[in-house]
Amino acid sequence: MHILFFAPYFNQPRGNSTTIKRLVYFLQNKNISTSVIPYLENDDWHRSEANIYHILHATRFIHWARENDFILNRPYVVTMGGTDINIDLQASLDEEMFYFLDNASFISVFTEDGKEKVIQLFQGWANKTIVIPQGIWMPWNISPTKKNMIPHILLPAGLRPVKDVLHVLPALDDLVSHYTNLTFTILGANLNKDVYDQVQIMAQQRQWMNYAGVVPYEVMKAWYEKADIVINSSLSEGQPLALMEAMAMGRPIIARKNEASLSMIQHEQTGWLYETMDDFKEVVHSIVTNDLLRDRVTKQAQDEIVKQYSPEKEVLAYINLYRQIENI
Repeated sequence: MHILFFAPYFNQPRGNSTTIKRLVYFLQNKNISTSVIPYLENDDWHRSEANIYHILHATRFIHWARENDFILNRPYVVTMGGTDINIDLQASLDEEMFYFLDNASFISVFTEDGKEKVIQLFQGWANKTIVIPQGIWMPWNISPTKKNMIPHILLPAGLRPVKDVLHVLPALDDLVSHYTNLTFTILGANLNKDVYDQVQIMAQQRQWMNYAGVVPYEVMKAWYEKADIVINSSLSEGQPLALMEAMAMGRPIIARKNEASLSMIQHEQTGWLYETMDDFKEVVHSIVTNDLLRDRVTKQAQDEIVKQYSPEKEVLAYINLYRQIENI
């Protein structure tokens, strides 16, 4: 069996590239032959003869396929994430996209909420829409959780409007008066000029704020280890990989309440959730000052990641789909 992946990115440090590298690694460990075309990186890699196509990100692939006259001549699986489901397809489902999804052998999503939204688009896709949570692959040793909180707050996210990376800035402006050594670092690719310009303006006005640019996954360990708290302020998500990685590293996490956060995080059980700036400030105070609660929550979060988000379990679920396609 040979699986040809079509992924938006492979070389650039993006969520899609982390996902595809993980799948390729663990599939090849199971003796499944794989190759990849990173279709938005202008790399037309050798297209080995594939039994099955596995396509990441429906809307981006459709645009690329149209512009490049690419014909789908193999059975295919479509994996849809947060941008696909929560933004692109909520605006419109044109005839071309309907045909593309209708002819997929399977549609995979990361959460039950994602499945419900796909079914809302068309009830007929219910039986072939499969929930496969992303696995968390930690190719490094995990260091002990820090006891003394500064706090150093880390937000890993690409700069685009849906990530809303400046959302908690009013709360941080207040918190810095309580924690004079507080720092706030944003990591991620510059994907939107307006957001980037606003981030730069805000950072120039605050000595404790920094935009550190894009960081490859392979060296993220150092950033997670330095962080006291890892946050996510996205308006919507498919499944926030950076938060899951932080949980696996034993770092406290704070997430804005959205469907993906609610499906993954139990407040004060595996992480913390917020809606308002007052919520956010209260949660930060709790994490910094309540050692017993912090240690309990981070330990439970690590256990949850190991139990629920194993990359081996993720890959076995995809192999099951591929086997079903072969037997059709």
